[in-house]
Amino acid sequence: MNVIRPCAAVIPALVFISAVSAACCAQDLARTSKTIAAVLREPLPPEELSLSESAAEFSIAGPTFTYRVRKATGTIDAIRVVREGHTVIEAVGPADIQIDGFRLASKLNSAKPTVVSQNKGKIVLESAGILRNPEKDDSEADYTLRHTFFNDGVVVSEVKLTPRKDLLVEKAIVHRIATRGRFSVFDHKQRNRQGPTVRGGLPEPGASVHLDLLSSCLQVYGPSAGLAIFTDCGATYLSQPKLDSALLEVTGKEDGFTTLALSQYIIHVAPGDRPYLVKAGEPFTFRLGISVAPNKFPHPRTHDLRMFTWIGDGKNPYPTDEEITTVARLGFTLFQLHRAGTPGDPRPPAGEAARVVKKVHEAGMLFLWEENPDLLHVGAPGVVKLKAEGRWSLWQGFNYKGRYTDWMDPFCDTVATCLAAPNGLAEYRLANINRMMDQMPVDGLYLDDNAAYPTCKLWKEHGHPRPVYDCLIEHHEMNWRRRELMRSRCPHLVLVSHCSLHGLLPLICDFDAQLYGEGYAFGSLQDYWDKYSSLVMSIPSQGMIWPSAAQPHRCTTSVAYNLDLLTGGGQYTEIDWRVFFKKYPSAYTKGADDRELETTRFYNLAQYYFGMYESKPYYFAYNANLFATKTPQTYAAVYHNQIWNDWLIPVANMSGKSLDTAIMVHSPRSLGIVADKPYILFDVQRRNAVTLRGDKINQCLEKIRVPGENLRLFCLRSVTDDKPCHLWGGKRISEVWDAKTRKLTVKILGPAGLQETVFFAGAKHGIQKVIVAGAPADFTLDPAQGLAHGLVTFTADPLVIEMSCSSEGRNGLPERPFPPVALFKETP
Repeated sequence: MNVIRPCAAVIPALVFISAVSAACCAQDLARTSKTIAAVLREPLPPEELSLSESAAEFSIAGPTFTYRVRKATGTIDAIRVVREGHTVIEAVGPADIQIDGFRLASKLNSAKPTVVSQNKGKIVLESAGILRNPEKDDSEADYTLRHTFFNDGVVVSEVKLTPRKDLLVEKAIVHRIATRGRFSVFDHKQRNRQGPTVRGGLPEPGASVHLDLLSSCLQVYGPSAGLAIFTDCGATYLSQPKLDSALLEVTGKEDGFTTLALSQYIIHVAPGDRPYLVKAGEPFTFRLGISVAPNKFPHPRTHDLRMFTWIGDGKNPYPTDEEITTVARLGFTLFQLHRAGTPGDPRPPAGEAARVVKKVHEAGMLFLWEENPDLLHVGAPGVVKLKAEGRWSLWQGFNYKGRYTDWMDPFCDTVATCLAAPNGLAEYRLANINRMMDQMPVDGLYLDDNAAYPTCKLWKEHGHPRPVYDCLIEHHEMNWRRRELMRSRCPHLVLVSHCSLHGLLPLICDFDAQLYGEGYAFGSLQDYWDKYSSLVMSIPSQGMIWPSAAQPHRCTTSVAYNLDLLTGGGQYTEIDWRVFFKKYPSAYTKGADDRELETTRFYNLAQYYFGMYESKPYYFAYNANLFATKTPQTYAAVYHNQIWNDWLIPVANMSGKSLDTAIMVHSPRSLGIVADKPYILFDVQRRNAVTLRGDKINQCLEKIRVPGENLRLFCLRSVTDDKPCHLWGGKRISEVWDAKTRKLTVKILGPAGLQETVFFAGAKHGIQKVIVAGAPADFTLDPAQGLAHGLVTFTADPLVIEMSCSSEGRNGLPERPFPPVALFKETP
């Protein structure tokens, strides 16, 4: 058994020197936590647009972004995005459209701008102008530029060009934007493919990434910022098969910023090839878009959105009250009901959905409904009506060959719908959501398969601009409308997107959490950080991971928690088939066992107790100057609780065998650890405590054995000499020491009904008795570590624990060492 040894230079285990001089009751009272239930229900921060204007320009400002539109041309002349008061994206030129020698942003052009409409969610500007070619005085075209700005940071621009005489495009029609931002990775999506087809790190300055085929979306991002350009007409005409349809050019990298240009070609003609003809008097139209991140303010509940999904089967469509209680006691904060039917039209038996919502709320969780952007139940009233009238083609889609069913649940019978069907489908879906929220207090929605599918064969009937079309623009607007509606009904709304491998900024920007894959494995931790975590963090939103041990290409529960705690926390997402595996056929519970249940309980509750919503994260990926691990394939992160001045330190092993490693903290003060102040380091898994001074932190973290594909967790707490303190077990809400009566009063919170061992440090004070919820409690003392510990049962409200101490320092508790604990079996 590996036990952390007390550091040679640290103070004795039972002696605690004040971390802050003479902490008093008033100071203790000032440190009070909100409960997680209260934080979950705090309204979202404002997400509003404002419009201002000067003689030369319009300025459209959102929560974190500003667009400026030049009146003389109607073009977007400047973009700025901020995060925590610092600029993270800044355009270094206008978002321009070039047609050979023409430029929409040219000072030679003249336009008349109009404010079409404006409110806090959407602003529409339109400019009608004349496009002039500086090389040919007689070559003019009329143009209309209509910008729709959304409060989620997206702008969609409709462009209409009407040449006054035949226009021969000899080179290109291209949308180009040059910008400087905190970017490190890029993705490119084609409109004939479901997800990004090319992705990777940004090249070095002077290098470019050339992309061909049908360009839909080109995006760049990093953990602090993201920017995408997209179009419904990418590569409408390429004179040769391998011509660029999109282009990424990097021109500089400095101080964490990359300067680059993004381009998407509508028309591209190779030198010497036949020009593309735009006939006189015939409008040539296309749409362009820009999406920026961060596009909203973060909510403090991130990263505490731990989601449980009830899928069920034909025999178990709804969970029992006992099962819901079990889920809450595992530390989950969101409960998603999957396959529950059309919003507003729950599946039978009648009344069961309302019962589940009521019980979920009683258990302290938020309730989420599930729906698909591209599927409707065959029994949905709108589907039945259109089919009966012979008009189903108005909404018809072709994903899953037109119909999705599942053998384990006959109710799961759905038909595909077009993501951009214009014939009242969006309004029907929104009406369903309204009806659902009239019926029951739903807290949010999980959108399953939030991806742009290029499968509609009815492009003429549905008014798509091209036969091959991924509906990205309409899909974004529907997501935005859903958020606007649901937020008006539920101010603390939670929207979760199942973006899988296909996260595109315009589609995921309206969501508070992003479910990645269903446990799809990743090439490495760095790959996971670069390709997924960075995109999610840029918005900002929270990641989610479904594990699966049954298939080799998916990650296990333990690896999911490694990824979770190294990249933000709160991301582990569980399903009923794996927790309640004994009640389901083994065909889809293979790999689940009681060990997974214990792993889930331990890591979820560790995050619940620490209070991720109060914490500042320091990630392995860009804090190497602050800390690092010594052994390859081991990694660490640090979370600093800003209320209680505690630190949670996960140490992960990504290899398949046990490894010994050490953490080297290069700059303790940058993490808030003071050299000459006392601390206690608690091994959360093995329940061992070590006392130390801040300048000896490395000596106490110099030998850590981590099982293969697993984690070790440590909690560091600053301590004081004049009072005992709560160390671990339950979420600390308040802690008050009355020096006169020598009594410590602590309020802690855990899932109601859960039994848990609670630890207190400072046994030198001679603990006489412990009162829990007004009744004497069975607490004992581990004299070697100076820890008092006892089993408590949490209630719906914070549990009050009173610890009375002797003025002479005599202990009144029975002495019993806490038995060593090893959660995971060591691997060789």
